[in-house]
Amino acid sequence: MYIRIDNRKIHYKILGKGSPIIMVHGWGGTLYSLHPLALHASRTHTVYLLDLPGFGKSDNPPPHWGVEGYADLVYRFITTVNIEHPIYVGHSFGGSIGIYLASHYPTLFTSLILCNSAYKREMRVSFTARVFKRIPSSFRTIVAPIEPIVKKLYYRLFHKSSDLMRYPHLEANFRKIIIQDLSGEATKITIPTCIIWGENDTYTPVVWGYELEKLIQGSRIKVFPQTRHNLPLKFPQEVWGEIAAFLSTH
Repeated sequence: MYIRIDNRKIHYKILGKGSPIIMVHGWGGTLYSLHPLALHASRTHTVYLLDLPGFGKSDNPPPHWGVEGYADLVYRFITTVNIEHPIYVGHSFGGSIGIYLASHYPTLFTSLILCNSAYKREMRVSFTARVFKRIPSSFRTIVAPIEPIVKKLYYRLFHKSSDLMRYPHLEANFRKIIIQDLSGEATKITIPTCIIWGENDTYTPVVWGYELEKLIQGSRIKVFPQTRHNLPLKFPQEVWGEIAAFLSTH
């Protein structure tokens, strides 16, 4: 199914019947990323899945969008489709969106489920940035026009699987998102929150999960041993079991 929000086509799907759950995929995913998890949830809930703008069958976002822009789109989707007080499940970047929405709209969700959520980033300086920083300032203005070309060549040669290379149409959005830290927003969350993490996650280290538990008052964390960032994609039955157990007590 499709819906238009601000003249932007959004692809979505509804499964099951019961109290509502919205599941939001991570950066680079589509609604089908969390589809296996949604199938388990749909036995007792109505599950809403959507392709975030720029992914799947949804239209691209404007280049100025960061977390706020994507969060506003999800908020508009919820209110337009008339999903009343859903449970929110977000994986990776979808968790970032959930943190932002739960902190700014405290009555929007009944519960918040955050799976391997990328709520902050490691501020690493790229190789090309280090090289250009060493260039004398008097000469830097001369070579500045070729810096973007050098960066793209570097990523093409050494980081072919990076998000910048895989989704070049979202480069402006990605560069904005990776410098956003949602730790402050997390401290404002007041709804019941379950944090689910993979022990061996190298993209969002498990220590971030424990930090997030401290930031969100009353939250609880479940760490799955010997699992990675794709935890809810690879082990949907086990993840849903943990979510269902949490929801049964809240």
